[in-house]
Amino acid sequence: MHYAATLHDLNQWDDAIKAFTVVHAMIPQDPMPPANMAATCTQQGRWRDALTWAEKSLKLDPENYIAHISASYACLALGRWEEGWKHAEYMYGHHLVIRVYNDKEHEEPDWDGSPGKTVVVQCDQGVGDILMYGQCLTEMVKDCKEVIIECADRLVSLMKRNFPGVTVYGTLKEAGQGWSKDHQIDAHIHISALPKFYRKTEAEFTRVAYIKPDQKRVDYWKAWLSTLPKPWIGVSWQGGIQNTQKHLRTLKLEQLAPVLELPGSFIDLSYKDNSREVEAWNARGGSQITRPKLDKDNYDDTLALVAALDEVVTVTTAVVHACGAMGRTARVLVPEVPMWRYAYRCDEGMIWYPRGSIEMHRQTPGEDWGMTIKRLAKDMKPRILLAA
Repeated sequence: MHYAATLHDLNQWDDAIKAFTVVHAMIPQDPMPPANMAATCTQQGRWRDALTWAEKSLKLDPENYIAHISASYACLALGRWEEGWKHAEYMYGHHLVIRVYNDKEHEEPDWDGSPGKTVVVQCDQGVGDILMYGQCLTEMVKDCKEVIIECADRLVSLMKRNFPGVTVYGTLKEAGQGWSKDHQIDAHIHISALPKFYRKTEAEFTRVAYIKPDQKRVDYWKAWLSTLPKPWIGVSWQGGIQNTQKHLRTLKLEQLAPVLELPGSFIDLSYKDNSREVEAWNARGGSQITRPKLDKDNYDDTLALVAALDEVVTVTTAVVHACGAMGRTARVLVPEVPMWRYAYRCDEGMIWYPRGSIEMHRQTPGEDWGMTIKRLAKDMKPRILLAA
């Protein structure tokens, strides 16, 4: 079992499947081999196989955490929304620990969707997921007596402006918070759990823009960009961390060459400092990439810059959700095996966002990124030439 798990952790999926199959044959009543088979299948984008193995594991152990999470990813990738959110509940209390806002003697429960309550929404996901799940807040405000958002400080102004009916505190990353005594809190919930109430069927996805940038910041960035030749094209080529498919979601800058050879000015939208890579590219003497001095302590600054641009080309990272939530177009490089958010096929866009806002440029089976990016650049070229 340890050998098979090691192969899984090394992203050697086919060998891991073989090893887990041997272990499962040896101990057929153990729920862990089929649970791990399900997890490995999700990493390969084999969603239906993942469900088959998850169901086998859950017959042996109905509470198996790995099987439930794998089933969640598979169901969501296949558009089986209500079923997927039910399986996802097994994250809470395991992978995702929620803060308690009342004292232990009067600890508040998880919100069950009951109307008329005062509920704290804990935004402890990455920025992209917070933007994506945040679309449910508009409906939640109508159902609750009071909605309190606890988020990172850099999201406070964004939340206050776009969800005027909520109370917002930027204390998520602080060890303690002193504001809970000012509210009679009835329940709490992770922001990622809201879709189980508001996105149970495809018809419930509203597909409208729901985030507006700070217009003063947009005007600032437009003035800054005005010194550069149009069109203004934002690029982002790094995404994820080790356990969120970084190896599939991150490119080397030179791989974007077919895009960077198009007319226009290129703006680095990367969150992490990649100045050395940019400097090395710029030293070649061709197209130049400009690195803006963004306020990393306030995501409104990034949002406004994105809103000011003419085009965005990005890997699967928070920039995608910033564009989608604002109804702006993003051309997204989607790996052959994407995470569930990008796996569900909906008019080649994302069901979470307005039609036409997110353009998926998918890596076909066995294809290297070079061919995918060349197709994207060819698709972009007519619009770029018109805007130049």
